[in-house]
Formats: sequence, structure tokens, C-alpha cells
Amino acid sequence: MADFQANTRPFAELDRAGRTRRLRRLAEAALTAYAVPVARLTPLAHGLNTMFRVDGADGHRYVLRVQRPDGPGAAQVRAEMAWLATLRRETDLVVPQPVPTRARDLITVVADPAVPEPRTCVLCHWVDGRFADERLTAPQLYEVGRFTARLHLHGGRMNGLDRGRVDDLTEFGRTQVDGFSAAVVDRAVTAAGGDQRIREAVARVRAVRAELGYGADAFGLVHGDLHQENYLFHRGRVRAIDFDDCGYGHYAYDLAVAVTALAHLPQREELREALLDGYRSVRPDAATTDHAVLAAFAGLRRVQLRLH
Repeated sequence: MADFQANTRPFAELDRAGRTRRLRRLAEAALTAYAVPVARLTPLAHGLNTMFRVDGADGHRYVLRVQRPDGPGAAQVRAEMAWLATLRRETDLVVPQPVPTRARDLITVVADPAVPEPRTCVLCHWVDGRFADERLTAPQLYEVGRFTARLHLHGGRMNGLDRGRVDDLTEFGRTQVDGFSAAVVDRAVTAAGGDQRIREAVARVRAVRAELGYGADAFGLVHGDLHQENYLFHRGRVRAIDFDDCGYGHYAYDLAVAVTALAHLPQREELREALLDGYRSVRPDAATTDHAVLAAFAGLRRVQLRLH
């Protein structure tokens, strides 16, 4: 009786383990779209999306991502995969390599009666490496800076992909023509309990965006969430994963995300300067790495995380 009740309970009432079990069945169905002989499917850490490690009978490993229903839609996920595929083809940057379906699509959309809505799924080759965080060193952050600059050089050429802005203030802001409109800011202030400092943060970012402009030297396709859980190291080289939040924005936003994520580390100032030095070694653009510019985008990032 308990098993029957577990299988018939509404998805929204399940705990994380229960949802993962349901989504595992959906993941198994998604894998039938790929010419990959599956030996084992293992749940990974559950974030906004649900991830599974796929061990192939061919000896290769993959990651299957089951997209959250309130995240980017199928067209936007396909655009994300298109950028990754282009990066793999046109650069030596190590990022996830999408696996096309048998139909040569970069996504598959799967439905399961036990899950309330169809889910977009993608399969990528596994990216080897180790995360560092507390063990991060200045030479490593220098390489992260170089990697980020090269990513931005490529992103500046990727026009027209179906991806949104990374700097919209809130989810509601993404539905508006202006992600910083008065209505968006008013809602954000209300959601933050009337904290008027949000208006000040928005005003600073507005001024910085206007000063930087929107030319390819300052604005393009960026990762959008480049922190210690999304870059790793393998044999001295940096690798980046989880491009789910990628979109259009100022390059300084990506750097501000990386800098903000170092705040808990005692060596944060040394790491910050190494990151910026590495970036400038590839893109000697003083405006993008200016401390006041980064501080403005860091303030925006903190507001976004608070209201997420």
C-alpha cells in the first residue's frame, strides 16, 4: 500500500528523493533518444535542475540534465547547446560537449505520466576535473581570468541566439521589455521588505551600463554564473560547466559574479587581483575590469541572489 501511495502522490507533495525517483524514469526515457548504450544511471547533486551521471557500456561517461519547468524553454536550451557545440568546434576551451540525438537535435523533450509537465533534457560528455574553492590559488584564478576573457571574445561574436539577459533584476523583470523598469524595481523593493537600497543598486548599474555601452568590446554572450562550483581544474587547465544561466550581458557581469563568489575566502583580495590580471592578459580593457564597474555589477548580483 505504501508503494502504491508513493507512486500516486502528486509530484509537488514529494520530497527531493521522491521527485528524483520520478525524474529518473523520465531520464531513462530521454536516453532512448540517444545512440548511447547505458550501463548505469546515477543521480547527482540536485540543484535547480536534476542531473544524472550516465555511465555508458562503451566506457564513456556523460551527464544528463533534466530541465526545471520554470527555467529556460526548449528553444533557449537548444541555443545554449548550440553555443557549447560552437565553442568546442571553434576554440580549445573545455566546456561540456553536447551529444546530439539520433535525430541530430541537441535537446529532447520527454513526458511522463508521473511528472506534471514535459521536461527538456540534454546529454553532454562528462567534464573531468576537480573543484577547488578553499584551496584556490592565485595562479589558478589567473587562468580562470584568461579563460573568461577568451570565452567573452567568442561570446562577442555569437549574435542572435535565443537567450535572455543575465542582468535582469528578477524573474518578473525577464518578462518585461526593460528588466529595470519602475514596475520591476517596485516589486523587487516590496519583495525585499521595503529595502530602498535596491533602488540605489539599480541606479548604479544603469549608469555603468550606459557608460560601457553595448558594443562587442563590452557586451555579448556570457556564462552568467561563473563561480567555484562551475569551474574546475584538470592537469592545470581550467574547464567550465553549467551554462544554464548563459545569456547576453556586459562582460563585467561575469567577472563580478566570479569576484563576489570569493567573498568567504581569506585570500579573496589576492585571488581577485589574479583573476583580473589574467583577464587583462587576453583583453586589456580597463573599463570591463574597473573596480567601480565591478562593484556596481556585484551589487546587482547580490540583489538577484537575494530575490531569487
